[in-house]
Amino acid sequence: MKGRELALFGISLLAGLTGGFSLRKKQQGQSSHDSPLFYAGTWQFVDPHNQRHHRLEISPNLDVHIDGRSLEVRVQELNDHQLTFQDKFGYHLVIHANEQQPISFFDEADDCTYTVHPADGPTSTN
Repeated sequence: MKGRELALFGISLLAGLTGGFSLRKKQQGQSSHDSPLFYAGTWQFVDPHNQRHHRLEISPNLDVHIDGRSLEVRVQELNDHQLTFQDKFGYHLVIHANEQQPISFFDEADDCTYTVHPADGPTSTN
């Protein structure tokens, strides 16, 4: 009986060790998009209703500015595909991303999704 228990213990130990190694590999292979730095930057977008160009700035500590004006927001969710803020009125601002960078944001207050591009320089708000 002791031989059988020892064999089961050995198999369990081996399974636990190999499972732990595969878990570490999966964790190392995960993307770093859930880091605030992935979303940080200056982005430009065009309002489709009036064709005005705007700047969206997200700081590394996730402060948000649109056209230089600070928005009072708090982070609701941060993951590989989106960063969700909630403003002081309860509306959500959702930044969507692909594997490389943020690609759009949804403004719940305006019920509009905007395509964003990295800002090359200052844009006018004509």
